[in-house]
Amino acid sequence: MLWNSAFCSPHLLLPFGEAQKEFLRRTRADPVTQPKGTVPVHEGKPVLLHCTFNYSGVPYLFWYEQYPHEAPRLLLTQYEASDEEEKRRRRGFSAKLEKDSKSFHLEKNSSEVSDSAVYYCALRDTASKATGGAA
Repeated sequence: MLWNSAFCSPHLLLPFGEAQKEFLRRTRADPVTQPKGTVPVHEGKPVLLHCTFNYSGVPYLFWYEQYPHEAPRLLLTQYEASDEEEKRRRRGFSAKLEKDSKSFHLEKNSSEVSDSAVYYCALRDTASKATGGAA
């Protein structure tokens, strides 16, 4: 199985395209850094997708996933799963906000072929939303 922080598939790799750029524009996501390139992962092995950010305020971080021919959907936020339904939706994925290193890496202990998707890390400034400023 091949993993890429922008697109993950065992058989096909697509470039970061206009649909992804439009998604990020519509969500008004602040810039985060995800390395480009392919990461080979064998089924059942751990996977780690990197995400770093350069932001000094109070960040609110998300990981989204997108399967081919589907809209992106929220995978997880920086907060712990609040109920069993959210834990199931995460399917073993986790991410911990590391304020010192300004990172929010996505991890899973045992990868599955069904995890092949596009993964987006996004940051939103919660302070500007709360004060009514542009988000």
